[in-house]
Amino acid sequence: MKRDIVYKLIAYSISLFVLVGCSDNATVTQYKTDSTPLKCMRLVVFPPDKLLSQTLNNLYGFQDKCLYELQASRKNGIVCNSNQNADKKALSNFPSGFIRLDIYKKREPIYSYYKDLTCEATQKDIEIAFKQLSEDLLQ
Repeated sequence: MKRDIVYKLIAYSISLFVLVGCSDNATVTQYKTDSTPLKCMRLVVFPPDKLLSQTLNNLYGFQDKCLYELQASRKNGIVCNSNQNADKKALSNFPSGFIRLDIYKKREPIYSYYKDLTCEATQKDIEIAFKQLSEDLLQ
């Protein structure tokens, strides 16, 4: 009888670990709580990425002389060959990419959006990320 309880507890723990560890929510951090929405941003995409640049430019009118800088990046095809992550790769959707949007004012962080992705970052992922940023900081 004790064994059954132990097995159920272990199974429950593993299930909880997988469910919590596989959340697809983005991590959003606001470093400064300004009550005023941002009136402008300039765009920096690094490393250069045509899809990311085009999508963001279609969503917002960036200005080169703005104090607020949106640094955008995405990565696809991340492969981890480390044996230390074997359990995570086997038990969960191990990320193979990410999308990141950071806003800085004079090199000081204001806002950060980061999301791990289990597939290639698409235009829709970029639009979702920018929509969240817009809801949080823009007019």
